[in-house]
Amino acid sequence: MSRYRRSRVSSSPLFASILAIVLGACASRSETVAVGSSGDLTVVTTRPSEAPEAERDSAGSVGRELEDSVDTPGLDFDSLVAVIRDEAAGPRPRSILPFGITWTPTQPIEGSAIAFRVLSPRGGLEPEAVVGRLAGRIVRFGRLEGTWLGLAAVPIDTHGRQRLELEFRFADGSAYEQAVDLDVAARDWEETSLSVAPKYSSPPPEVQDRIARDREEIRAVLDRASPEWLLDGPFESPRPYDVTAEFGQRRVFNGELQSRHTGLDLRGQTGKPVYAAGRGRVALTGDFYFSGNGIFLDHGLGVYTGYFHLSEILVSEGEVVEKGDLIGRAGATGRVTGPHLHWSLWVDGTGQDAGSLLQMEIPGP
Repeated sequence: MSRYRRSRVSSSPLFASILAIVLGACASRSETVAVGSSGDLTVVTTRPSEAPEAERDSAGSVGRELEDSVDTPGLDFDSLVAVIRDEAAGPRPRSILPFGITWTPTQPIEGSAIAFRVLSPRGGLEPEAVVGRLAGRIVRFGRLEGTWLGLAAVPIDTHGRQRLELEFRFADGSAYEQAVDLDVAARDWEETSLSVAPKYSSPPPEVQDRIARDREEIRAVLDRASPEWLLDGPFESPRPYDVTAEFGQRRVFNGELQSRHTGLDLRGQTGKPVYAAGRGRVALTGDFYFSGNGIFLDHGLGVYTGYFHLSEILVSEGEVVEKGDLIGRAGATGRVTGPHLHWSLWVDGTGQDAGSLLQMEIPGP
């Protein structure tokens, strides 16, 4: 185990001369193992490499003489040499070229997700990890087809100048920060009035526990982030892209303003096929009070799509599905006014316009 400690060393002329001899003899004879700090002194723990026998004898005699000049008991020769070498050399700054950052859609809109890609500079260092933040939300990046990809949430009511803050972490423990500004356009939100069964506008007491369980179960899924991308290219619409209700619509049920529309409604009569919008793992299926029969697909790194009001669910939890696989059939279960597919997107637990997925450039094989 590496130990970091603070030591006091004699400053006599004889000692300084010995240090010079030691530094010259040992400057290229060790391999750095770990670095630590204590107070105002940085200690580099080293592991000496094997030297020829004659040099080992010479270094050993100098070492014994040097040990006699140390005031602090218990300071071993190897650690002392490491302190001297670190103080003499000091930190070596490294130049890092800025990374190229691109995003799609090129004109982000509030309530719509953004796909960011990191382009490594020519001759630059390749990071081991990339972490970002935008609009107060984390942006998780992962490797996909040789590039770094991250999807960011732009919550409703977030618009104007926004800053993406990035941190690049390298194998040697160092880090590099970079920021990019982008303009997010404001959006006009529609309002619509709908008539539904009274039990859906004013749920009776006997179903309140069920509604609470649904929310807890769904939130537990959306709060998890798989460690890597499961995607294999761009997203596709799960049904022909015939929108009957936009994302974010203010909804008045039976004369009472109750919610925003958290998905995108696509036309589909009962029994019509519903396909996976992208490669992913089935994270949850079930019959939910408001959403009816539904499927949650995990695409990795906190990105989920949902498919609701289905008449049939044709996949099982834990199953990996490919983009375009048949996963269910459109229907009219839950709180609806007629059959259709309610398609949803969540990024870092935040509901986003699923239609923005179709404007993203996602690397594929």
